[in-house]
Amino acid sequence: MVLHHFLYPLLLAAVVSGCAATSSPYGAPPDTSDPWQLIHQARNWLQQGRPRAALPSLQKADLEAEKLDHRSADYSHAKAAIHNEAGRAYEMASELDAAEGQFLLASGFAQAVPARRPLHFDIGYNLSTVYERKSRTAESCAWLQRAVALQQDMLAHPADPPNGYGADTGRFLREVAAPRIRARALRIGCDIVLHD
Repeated sequence: MVLHHFLYPLLLAAVVSGCAATSSPYGAPPDTSDPWQLIHQARNWLQQGRPRAALPSLQKADLEAEKLDHRSADYSHAKAAIHNEAGRAYEMASELDAAEGQFLLASGFAQAVPARRPLHFDIGYNLSTVYERKSRTAESCAWLQRAVALQQDMLAHPADPPNGYGADTGRFLREVAAPRIRARALRIGCDIVLHD
């Protein structure tokens, strides 16, 4: 079962910080069994720059996702999103080995839901980030090139969420993602081609 791969870093972090996840100084996760509400709560903490605060909600989301049918797309999508957000939390906390592990788990789960292009784009870009920070430029470039391929596909074939970004596709991918991709490509010497 993959659950222990997710919980080990969380439990280790709780031991190191001297508190259990449920007694977080940021409060308990929302009282819900919906993994997506918990994922959104975690994303809110990440947007506030508080990665440790996201972990209790992600831990609970993981436990709730485990109750879903493991053969379903909903299960794979939720698990990929949970591990992706956990990877973001660890990357923000500069725990790069834990971040890498979470993103790789997210990528594995995401293989069962290939149509979820924004999720695949996010995971690829996030892995590229971690590998750049770990000075593993060849791996960073490879994941960045995957993200670019998805970016180009989403621009050419827009779709509504969760398979695309909907009406915001062009704005987000051209105005937000493209400058970041170009900057990283320059930093690591990665050959990419972005079409407008």
